Amino acid sequence: MTGMVGRPLAERVLPGDSFSIKHHFDGGDIAAFAASSGDRNPVHRDPIAAARSRFAGRIASAEHTVSLLAGLAASWLSERGTAIGLGCSFRFTAAVREGDTLELRWTVSQTYYKDNLRGLIVCLEGTAVDQHDRVAMKGTMEWLLQE
Repeated sequence: MTGMVGRPLAERVLPGDSFSIKHHFDGGDIAAFAASSGDRNPVHRDPIAAARSRFAGRIASAEHTVSLLAGLAASWLSERGTAIGLGCSFRFTAAVREGDTLELRWTVSQTYYKDNLRGLIVCLEGTAVDQHDRVAMKGTMEWLLQE
């Protein structure tokens, strides 16, 4: 929390704050994540089966992109206090293909203090956009930020 210590919670996260990372999805990354998450769908793990699919190649699992976005939010918020996830919703709009590079971005849409939780509710709106400006996913998350 360098630079954040001593500042009120309401000053640590403001509506309009935005943060992002880029992630490149290669075949090994896609297959390893699918295996570690227990996703046995061959379009993620088997390049031959994936080539025969409607996608004509390997695609990342939905939970792969969700995990990267959730991790980004958790990391950013944990630099500002104790961050606890409260809920989320995601909509998948395009396949993430092997070789794609996504920009994963969150924007703070709203914050408000919740007395009974003794912390700041932080509402985020997120996107995952590929190198062709195609939106692969949109989502929202709600977090509790405490001292």
